[in-house]
Amino acid sequence: MNNFDNKTVLITGATGLIGSHIVDELMTKTTAKVIALSRSEKKLTEGFKEYIDNTRFSVCAQNITEELIFEESVDYIFHAAGPMEGKVIKNYPMDVINPNISGTINCLELLKKQEEEKGIKGRLILFSSVTVYGNITNEDLVVSEDDTKITESLNVISAPYSQSKRMSEVITLAYVRQFGIDAVIARFSTVYGATKFIPDTAFFEFIRKGKENEIITLNTAGLPRRDNVYIDDAVAGVLKIAESGNVGEAYNISSNGDLENYASVDEIAAVIANVANKMYGNTCDVQFKEKSNSTRKPGLKLDNTKLKGLGWNVRVSLREGIEHTFENIDFKGNHS
Repeated sequence: MNNFDNKTVLITGATGLIGSHIVDELMTKTTAKVIALSRSEKKLTEGFKEYIDNTRFSVCAQNITEELIFEESVDYIFHAAGPMEGKVIKNYPMDVINPNISGTINCLELLKKQEEEKGIKGRLILFSSVTVYGNITNEDLVVSEDDTKITESLNVISAPYSQSKRMSEVITLAYVRQFGIDAVIARFSTVYGATKFIPDTAFFEFIRKGKENEIITLNTAGLPRRDNVYIDDAVAGVLKIAESGNVGEAYNISSNGDLENYASVDEIAAVIANVANKMYGNTCDVQFKEKSNSTRKPGLKLDNTKLKGLGWNVRVSLREGIEHTFENIDFKGNHS
């Protein structure tokens, strides 16, 4: 973490799950100057009120699709901006595509102009996704950073997210080759954990129902397993990449199934219900609208050998991560 001391760090999407935790990590464990960028000034000022009077902290309320202009030079950009909620992807696909494409270009242009005008080289850490990989087989797959030949079909609802993430990587690597920009790519598996800005996703709805002793209802149990990674492990991974990752390379930030983190949505719901019942004495249960298909759809694990080579490792099991989420989440104090 010493690499960030006395450096200026811009975090786009600072009110997101990962972005907000990076803000906390840098503000509490380094002497970095942190610029938190998000569209909502209210969310920034209320969500990070403990840092507002700190001279090392500042907020920038703007859309990442607008040009980035800062007086001070930036040493690191963590580009985490962009919605990932299923409802947004389905109903407002351009609101997903624009931050991933235009936002990435704006981050790269900031670093390019900064180096041209001031001679100061910054580093971009691009946030990409497991969705750049696809699985069209009948069995579970483990994929490494080079296995990007297969991806989602263009006609699926989630394509605006997965394909714009893929294109953001192409754009980043183009700037690396053509302009010598310093950038690394973080491909996150499914990240979970508590946040002060709670999004509208199934995971947080399950946690809320577990806390309030309500039935968790799912459409079906035949869902594919996925590679999950707890937020603390994810943040440690992306900071490690920022410090030590090779220019122009991608790194999977994932569990690869370690510590029981390879689980489907219905299996995660069952763990949430079980943890809630043990923690609070509840009687929460999981129910399905349809009877389970005996054949589970094929899933993906992300090989994390490359990231482990930098000295990182998975530390939190799925159950521990869900326990930590219950302990640290506050639905009444939600700033979203």
